[in-house]
Amino acid sequence: MTALKLTEANLAHLQMFQALLPQVRQYIQQLCPAHWPAFTSLLSRVIDQPLGSLAILPLASCAAVGGDPQTAIPVAAAWEVLNLAMRILDDLEDQDRPDSLWAEVGEARAFNLSAGLYALCNELLVQAPWPDACHRKISQIFAQTGLRLLSGQDRDLQGTAETFEDYWQIMQDKNAAAFAMACEAGALCGTTQPELLTACREFGEHLGMALQLFDDFQGMWEPIGLGDLAMGKITLPLLYGLRLEHPGRAELQQICESGNFQVQRDRILSILDQLQTREFIVWTALQEKQQAVEALSICPGEPGVTALVAYATTIFKHIDTVLPANRDSA
Repeated sequence: MTALKLTEANLAHLQMFQALLPQVRQYIQQLCPAHWPAFTSLLSRVIDQPLGSLAILPLASCAAVGGDPQTAIPVAAAWEVLNLAMRILDDLEDQDRPDSLWAEVGEARAFNLSAGLYALCNELLVQAPWPDACHRKISQIFAQTGLRLLSGQDRDLQGTAETFEDYWQIMQDKNAAAFAMACEAGALCGTTQPELLTACREFGEHLGMALQLFDDFQGMWEPIGLGDLAMGKITLPLLYGLRLEHPGRAELQQICESGNFQVQRDRILSILDQLQTREFIVWTALQEKQQAVEALSICPGEPGVTALVAYATTIFKHIDTVLPANRDSA
């Protein structure tokens, strides 16, 4: 399996939207509450540094449906702030990384700062210079998706996903829903045509699923911090191993029932590697990427479509380095 390639034209289209990111930062900075110094300091992680690639998604989605991407700057800003809030809250709930905000300021203040970011996200949308109908629709999407995200996170924290299908639904309600929201809200700044909005929403949903699959891959084989097994998490790779009929299934089930994930980490990974679970996760992510690209086929804005496809392709550029066969032959 080889990495997907990016052409110079694709990269040029990505760079076109990257040129708008300073305006996204400025918009956030304008609405940052001057009366809350600690909050301003936290936001400096966004407004005093170059933004990552996430903010491109609403901008490119707007262009993909034929709109002016500058009208989606408030969505990109709200999306960026919302992601920071979600990262803080996720770190607080998992507590698997000692360099996170909760370890620096305490759990209560980390939660409070995260709540402040959610409030700022709404303010960024309220102050956008959109028609009333556009305001209502985008605010509704953010609110409804927020409830869906928190519901999915609650089920994840409870550990109620006992099957592959259960966990897949949680993935759809969390990462997939968030990316679908960002792309659909960006598209709403450029069109009201239902079929184009659906196309961007589906692109975001499949992109979010692909990213979550890679997140689960990393959490199992290349963890940053404690990792999923050390945290006692049963994620998609492990549920895949429990789903298949194979000689090590009973042993894997016994390990899961005992809860000795970290002690049995090497054995778990050995069983999963025998099932080619890494290849399955990457192959599944590739299927999600393909569906994301196909969803954009009806969109008329070529620069936006090209940038979104380039974005989806970029996340696969290191495939060759994560699969066992490629590492062994290196």
